[in-house]
Amino acid sequence: MDAPVEAGQTLIAKAMAHLGRKGDAPFLASLAGDLFARVPGEDLAVYSPEELAGFARLVGAAVEQRKPGTPKIDVAEAGFLDATGEREITVVSMVNDNMPFLVDSILGELQDFGAEVLLVAHPIVSLERDRSGKLTAYRGLPPAPAPAIRESLFQAHVTTLSKTERAALAARLQSLLGEIGKAVADWRQMLDRLKSVIDEYRDTPPPGAPDDVAEAVAFLDWLADGNFTFLGVRGYDYVGKGNAATLERADRLGLGVLVDPETRVLRRGQQGLTTTPAIREFLKRPVPLIVTKSNLKSRVHRRAYADYIGVKHYRDGALSGETRFIGLFTSTAYSRSVRSIPYLRRKVANILARAGFDADSHSGKALVNVLEFYPRDDLFQIDEDLLLDYAMAILALEERPRVRVLARRDRYDRFVSVIVYLPRERYGSGVRARIGDYLAQVFDGRVSAFEPSLPEGKLARVHFIIGRSDATATPDVPQAVLEEKVAAIVRTWEDEFSRLLADNHEAEETDRLAARYAAAFPQSYRDEYTAGSALADIAAIESLTPVSALAIDFYRLPAFTSATVGLKLIHLGRPIPFPSACRCWSIWASGSSTSAPTTSPRRASNRRSRSTT
Repeated sequence: MDAPVEAGQTLIAKAMAHLGRKGDAPFLASLAGDLFARVPGEDLAVYSPEELAGFARLVGAAVEQRKPGTPKIDVAEAGFLDATGEREITVVSMVNDNMPFLVDSILGELQDFGAEVLLVAHPIVSLERDRSGKLTAYRGLPPAPAPAIRESLFQAHVTTLSKTERAALAARLQSLLGEIGKAVADWRQMLDRLKSVIDEYRDTPPPGAPDDVAEAVAFLDWLADGNFTFLGVRGYDYVGKGNAATLERADRLGLGVLVDPETRVLRRGQQGLTTTPAIREFLKRPVPLIVTKSNLKSRVHRRAYADYIGVKHYRDGALSGETRFIGLFTSTAYSRSVRSIPYLRRKVANILARAGFDADSHSGKALVNVLEFYPRDDLFQIDEDLLLDYAMAILALEERPRVRVLARRDRYDRFVSVIVYLPRERYGSGVRARIGDYLAQVFDGRVSAFEPSLPEGKLARVHFIIGRSDATATPDVPQAVLEEKVAAIVRTWEDEFSRLLADNHEAEETDRLAARYAAAFPQSYRDEYTAGSALADIAAIESLTPVSALAIDFYRLPAFTSATVGLKLIHLGRPIPFPSACRCWSIWASGSSTSAPTTSPRRASNRRSRSTT
């Protein structure tokens, strides 16, 4: 047995014995054993048996009295001793009805709150209660026959929080458990609502191409077959005519998290979007459903913007309404081949046909591979025309890697999805942040999410989501402009230096200057000056002669104040000695045409050569 595991079991056994000696409730010793049984030994090792016993009492207090359907939450300050001395932590203890999504949802809430998690315990136990909710029998971890019920115990130790923060966290956890409860309680009704839509489409097919309708039904069947986590459903009626027609919430209540009428599925900033011209345009199109992202950020199961499946309804061939299903695609939507998922498989087949490739040809297989690894959420949302253009652009990167920026505006102007390809060796968090800042600026929004990917080959990929709150239309930025700006962001000093040499000299002269000067400028110089400055300095160096051995340059950098000017001295043959108080750059070059010049900062406290006028 591993030493940490054995040590953890010893601590738990001592804590159970401690509880047995102190006159605590008889079930507490067993509860402590169950609570900490699966906690890693190294997480328990910082505590004494007495401290573990105290943590078990916090959960035990909630277990002793709780009415089913009512969660018990306690967020308390606790102190303990470890090898570094006395420390304080915050202990989050919860007891709730056993239901799906509890642990991952709670951990997501703690992370979103900014609480660093130090220990997590989350067993499911069997117990019995009387009608008032008082504990009458504790049955432990194994499932037990009725009248025993299953309840979820949860405890997390997090970095210490203030009194105000503890109260805020408790309120957020209470709200979270309410959302989970709504989604779980209404799950069967939401699934039944989906099945009724499927039956409606089978019995009375909506207008449109039969193949489109059949694929829509297959996709809805696929959702119902455990591939979609339902969070909410809401129905809308389409009332009015022409441009005055609107979608209005149906009389029947929503389900799950959409029970609350104030919960918006589509919005831009704080502005709700019910029936905009873009929505009206979609409703008029002969397609039975829409797949996109909602503006509802899920707190249940995982932190992500919920997927929105909109299904149209018709009466006598005319549009009569829409049902909106809100939830999260399960892992199968991301792990299975696109050619096995209804709705996506049809897109892939159409793209292959329009590209003119046989699926079994080299080009066909390469194109399918592009589509397999295309950001899956985007693949559900993008229309075929744009997908064909972008898939072919990505396919071309295999033959000629380069910077590529593929932007897709959301049909409701709520966000821009931007897929960026860049040289793998240039990718880093700093470059990614600068690209994100540029995209946020040019699309007048903010970076809502990003997902980097490092596939095989010479390129890295980052998928950005630029959220927008402005009511104006999303700026239309040409792809060439985006790629030029991103290329400039990822371009290194050396890249720019080589480019400028080639742009300003003939090939033979470029080769000569590159051989002499490529390694001449140290990092300290490159941190201070642009490649364009280096080109000007090279011109000055090349002009030096034994008769005219000194060049002087006064300059300003963007960081200089209006009263500051820089001084640069370029000397042939040897360095120029300066007083220690002088802040300046010295560049000297040997008289030999084959020797590279050397640059060196001479400074007391700053690399820059400055003179204050």
